Amino acid sequence: MSYLYIKQKVFSLGGKFTVKDERQNDKCFVEGSVFSMKKSFVIRDTQDNEIATITKKMFSLHPTFYVAVEGEKEVAELG
Repeated sequence: MSYLYIKQKVFSLGGKFTVKDERQNDKCFVEGSVFSMKKSFVIRDTQDNEIATITKKMFSLHPTFYVAVEGEKEVAELG
């Protein structure tokens, strides 16, 4: 089993952070929409290819997120 670590700057306005493995190697990058009403995150590999998107449902009783991987629409729902 491998572990992934996220290090995010506390006062970052860009909404970008890096995911690293246990040896501190970059595994992927995450960029979020900070100032948008529709909250979403794009996950990219180290070659800047889009791996997945995570989008928060706008109106729901519980926080709900939709996950799309490699262009497949909504492969998971978290909530």
